[in-house]
Parts: sequence; C-alpha cells; structure tokens
Amino acid sequence: MQRIGYFSTRLAIELFRIIPFGLLYRLSDGLAFFLHRIIGYRREVVWANLRRSFPEKTEAELAVIARRSYRNMTDVMLETLKSHTMPVREIERRCVSLNPGLLNRHLDRGQSVILSGAHYGNWEYSGIAMPPNFHGTTVTAFKPIANRLTDNYVSRARARTGMVLVPMEETFAVLRRREQQGLPSVYLLLADQSPSNRKTAQWVPFLNQDTPHLPGIDVLGRKFRMPVVFYRMRRVRRGFYEVEYFDICPDPAAANETDITRAFAQRLESVIREKPEDWLWSHKRWKMKR
Repeated sequence: MQRIGYFSTRLAIELFRIIPFGLLYRLSDGLAFFLHRIIGYRREVVWANLRRSFPEKTEAELAVIARRSYRNMTDVMLETLKSHTMPVREIERRCVSLNPGLLNRHLDRGQSVILSGAHYGNWEYSGIAMPPNFHGTTVTAFKPIANRLTDNYVSRARARTGMVLVPMEETFAVLRRREQQGLPSVYLLLADQSPSNRKTAQWVPFLNQDTPHLPGIDVLGRKFRMPVVFYRMRRVRRGFYEVEYFDICPDPAAANETDITRAFAQRLESVIREKPEDWLWSHKRWKMKR
C-alpha cells in the first residue's frame, strides 16, 4: 500500500510539472469553488473562526474573506505540488527575501537565531527560497508523513537548498547538539499551530481570544539565549511572494516566560488583520480550551 501511495503522489507531481501556471490557477479557482460552494469543506470551522476573530466585521465582509481564503488554500496546495519539480531559481524568483541581513548580523557573530513563522502565504516556497540567503545552516522541525517512501521523496524536494529537516520530537536534542558543536544555525519553527499538550501550552491573547500556543520559540529562545526573529510573507501578486524579517526578541536573556510567545502572537495578528484571507482559517486553531 505504501508503494501505491508513493507512486500516486509521484504521478500527481509529475503531472503538475507540465501544467503552466495559467492553467494551474484556473484549476485552483475551480477547486476552491468546489471546496467552498459544493462540498462546504470545513465551512463551520472557517465561519466560527472568522466570527470570533473579527466580531467588528459584517457577515458580508466575512463572506469575502472566507471565499478568498479558499482560493489561498488551493493556490498553496497546487503551487506546492508544482514546486517539487520547479528549478530552485524559479522558486527564488517567486519568493524574494527583502532583508536577510537582519538574521545574518547575528549569524556573523557566531550566534544562532530562532526564525518564527506561520502557515501564512506559501510557507513551502519560503522554506526552499530562504536558506541560501542565510550565513548558516537552516534547520526546521517537521511532522513526517506516515508513508515512508512519500516522506523521503517530499523531504528531498524540501531540502534542495540545504535545509536540514528534523522530526518534531527530536528538535530539542538536535538543537542542543548543534549548539554544543558551535554551529551557528537558523532554527525555523512555524508556531501558529494548536498545541497537543495542554500542560505545556502557553496561553496569550490572539485575535480576540484566549489562545493556547506552542511553547517552542519561547522556551528554546530563553534557554539557549538565541534572538527570535519573525518572518512575514506577503503575496505581491498571484504566485509571487516577498519575505520580510522582524526582530521580536533580540535579547532573550531579559525575557520572562511567555514574553516571546506574546510578541509572536501580536506580530502575527497584525499581519493577519492586514490581509486575513492568506491565513488557513480551516484549521481548528481554537479546539483546545483552558
């Protein structure tokens, strides 16, 4: 069964190799309409999330955000399928880092950095396009795909520009080992997911709600005294993105518990409020209650 799943994935990816971007976005429009209007994929989740996050908006305004968020989701899905066979230079042309020097000034001093991000825009593009801009190795935590063959194939595509992929449960051990070896690195952590462990979750306000957050960037930043940087993706036009970096905790030694998580939540909220349709509203972000 693993081989069947693997070859099915490879077939889909090879098919998208030959599909031009004009046709890809027509397919995305059709798929978004199907998911939104025909089968109502996670419609209740999307609307519940939007109503709680933007109580000041009218139902008509929320409907526009919901419709556009489905197109964002399908754009990212199909762009990701195509990215596995795209030349790296083409991905870098479509995802440009504006100010990587903000991270490199830390790396040039032999200091590692935690780079915090979110599932906003096309995070798969950024994972391939960002590492060549940094003066150190980029290490990221990921959740392996259950199908081992598919996981190996997808991981090779993601690691084409030098990214080191580490299973989430091994993140702390790998980080500690690299720091002991004196290897300045960028540790890329997407921190907008809902935590699975209620005991370790950090609760800070986010989009008008008491929200549990993954503790990783806060705990690791303070323990290893690594500055924490936030990266924001902006869709310039369909299929093209810009990445900009912001310091959210340049001095973690002076930070108290949850300070870094709170700074991340505030920065991400400001990005989402500016263009809410580019975030994944179908995710059950608030399934955990205090």
